Amino acid sequence: MSDLQISLLAIGAVVVAGVWLFNLRQERQLRRRTEQAFAREHPDVLLGGDSAAAERVEPTINIDAAHALAVGRKPAIATATAIDPVIDFVVEVTLRAAADGAELRDQLREMMAAAGKTVLAEGYKEASGDWVDAGAGSAYARLRFAMQISNRAGCVTTQHLTAFRDAVAAWAAARSGQIKCLEVEPVHAMAVQLDRFCADVDIAIGINVVTADGNPFTGNRIRALAEKCGLRLEPAGVFYARSAAGEVIYSLDNHEPMPFMPEQLRAMNTRGITFLLDVPRVAGALEAFDAMLATARDFAAELDGTLVDDNRSQLSDASTAAIRKQLEGILAKMEAGRIAAGGARALRLFG
Repeated sequence: MSDLQISLLAIGAVVVAGVWLFNLRQERQLRRRTEQAFAREHPDVLLGGDSAAAERVEPTINIDAAHALAVGRKPAIATATAIDPVIDFVVEVTLRAAADGAELRDQLREMMAAAGKTVLAEGYKEASGDWVDAGAGSAYARLRFAMQISNRAGCVTTQHLTAFRDAVAAWAAARSGQIKCLEVEPVHAMAVQLDRFCADVDIAIGINVVTADGNPFTGNRIRALAEKCGLRLEPAGVFYARSAAGEVIYSLDNHEPMPFMPEQLRAMNTRGITFLLDVPRVAGALEAFDAMLATARDFAAELDGTLVDDNRSQLSDASTAAIRKQLEGILAKMEAGRIAAGGARALRLFG
């Protein structure tokens, strides 16, 4: 074999390896985005397939109103950082002399980082009778420290609760103070119950638009349609429809592993795209579903594509109506549990 042939083989091997590494990187990026969005596995209500045998029900969708929602005219409830006894383990501290609790709060956050749980601290203002965020430089005779007991990563353990309580108790004792809190075991039981409830309502609704004739969709065409519908491409390579308050209503991602990176869109082709609604985090989730469905239908019409679920079963009017009815049930259950979708409590639990 000549030197030229050996060189060509070596160059070919490098090119193949480069392509393989690039695809591996793209797949890892997609996996990371998915894991960040849904750290605890939860069902997609479309996985049940098409309800073709069900009675045909024509969905009522106000397209103009749906598109108005998609471009962000419906504000969502902002995330609150106030301590919430329903979802937080609260340890209240009473001191002989006022002290700054910010240092302890930061230590507790570092301690609980492995558990992935939010830690908050508040001080009591005697003049107004309000609990306020205990920022650095503020001293209070009464403080309360709280750790969130459940989120998408799961619920806290008794060990986490005990360590948290003991750390606050040690800090208070060093300042001649006292603590008051619930017992660890009942709080852990509450955390388990809350986690089960959240798992039951942690629903994602995905709608795919795939090619009907085998001809791929171009990246430029997808971007033009997305921007026309009020979606904006963000650094992670996903398009988002956001409310006026900046909260995500739904997203648009590539159905294939490669994200929609701006520098690659011109040369990019794909055989499918996915619209996704993270139900617990969206205020007005029914209207958001209508908006997402209307936008998906617009894409399908413009791209000459087909609406399908994750089993690649075609979505009929009857099946989308059944999905909407199931969504109504989930939202009613959340309301009954005092965890309204898109509300401050839901945004923390499903963060």
